[in-house]
Amino acid sequence: MKRRKLQMTVALCAVLTCVCSTVAQRTDRSQGPTAKVPDQRQTAGPNDAWWAAQGNLEAAIQQLEKYLRQNPNGPHAPTARQQLSTLRSLSVTELKPEWVPMRSLPLPEVPLWRIGNVEQLTDRTRVVLEVKCASEREDCALKPFPKYPLILLAEGDLYPMLEAGPLPADIRYARDGNALLSAGRAVSLNIDFAPLRPSVSGVQVQFRDANEAVPAKFSLIRKR
Repeated sequence: MKRRKLQMTVALCAVLTCVCSTVAQRTDRSQGPTAKVPDQRQTAGPNDAWWAAQGNLEAAIQQLEKYLRQNPNGPHAPTARQQLSTLRSLSVTELKPEWVPMRSLPLPEVPLWRIGNVEQLTDRTRVVLEVKCASEREDCALKPFPKYPLILLAEGDLYPMLEAGPLPADIRYARDGNALLSAGRAVSLNIDFAPLRPSVSGVQVQFRDANEAVPAKFSLIRKR
């Protein structure tokens, strides 16, 4: 049994190594001229490495799925199915991204946000941004996006916000201009950014200026 687990582990490592090499080669060939954020990669933290690892898992899943489609009864099909099952159990991007706070301090009155979907259109990238107030008693203060623009970041490239959908008409506003999201309420907004380059595997959204929010992230790999 231990020998079988060791063989599975070695096989998974080999698949991930091959996929990482393939993804890197494709990315190098498809680089295009886009606006750069000079210090984005220099300031990359442990979370960025974690999300890169998730992308590697997803890429390995795609390779195994492709193999099984082409060779459903192939000599390695039984092993591939076991590997696929294991990798799917490890992957987090099968589910919707987690809710994260829109400020560095996760206080009850701080709203949470996440990306519900990303649609790559001809002239823009449409992000469905979900925001909710998790507090059971207090309203949450939300910075209106037209007044506080967002940016879309993807692998070191910056994509400016083009247009932000309006908040629901019944939303109240505080004296400082912040929107007040009622306790327990959630809203979904369409936010448009500049079009993404084709090779992007994941994106994140944050405020353009004086960002205090935990970036909302989304993997594009499972959409292909």
